[in-house]
Amino acid sequence: MNDTIGVKEAGALKEMKKRIDRIEGAAGELKELGDGVPVVEKNVRAILGLTHALKFGISDLVDMMD
Repeated sequence: MNDTIGVKEAGALKEMKKRIDRIEGAAGELKELGDGVPVVEKNVRAILGLTHALKFGISDLVDMMD
């Protein structure tokens, strides 16, 4: 098994991080717009939980590469 990250993989990870950040930002906007609407609040919490899980692995790798 190869433990190194190639240029192609590094570029893909950086793009994933950007997209995850955009999703997280959009979820924050939805949270503000849907304040007081239980279904929105519940689903935004779920979205933010998923983006956190994605960021946990990907962002750490990208940060280590920079």
